[in-house]
Amino acid sequence: MSAIPPLPYEFYGNATINGTPAPAGTLITAHIGDIEVGNITITAVGAYGGSGTFDKRLVVNGDEKQIGQFITFRAEGTEAAQKVKLWAGESQRLDLTFTPGAAGTIDASLTPSQQTNTPDIPTAEPTKKSPLVAAPVIAGFLALVFFARRS
Repeated sequence: MSAIPPLPYEFYGNATINGTPAPAGTLITAHIGDIEVGNITITAVGAYGGSGTFDKRLVVNGDEKQIGQFITFRAEGTEAAQKVKLWAGESQRLDLTFTPGAAGTIDASLTPSQQTNTPDIPTAEPTKKSPLVAAPVIAGFLALVFFARRS
């Protein structure tokens, strides 16, 4: 019996190559390690995918073992400066910058929106002694001094 694959991670945004908008027809591929896990072809100059409900996006289909690993992006043999960690079921705007000769160095990962139940830990406040605790001691001392003076 096989496990149910995780939901895909989707990307859209602007794409530049050498500082200029990427031309229509440019293929952008997504990789985890050396494995291609998704791709999209640019149809509008400088942009890939879209934010609309039915817009095409760069869909990354990773498996359970790849969750949390870095996704890198390539176009025309060049790796983008941006990289992100794979999370299941996310959709993210990610502007990609492809500069030949530059290595990918910008971690653009989002914190996953998956809810976790984190318990609240009560904080202990330091106990404060009431001034009334010291009152009997002071009263006893004063009584001792008073009786010592009378004798």
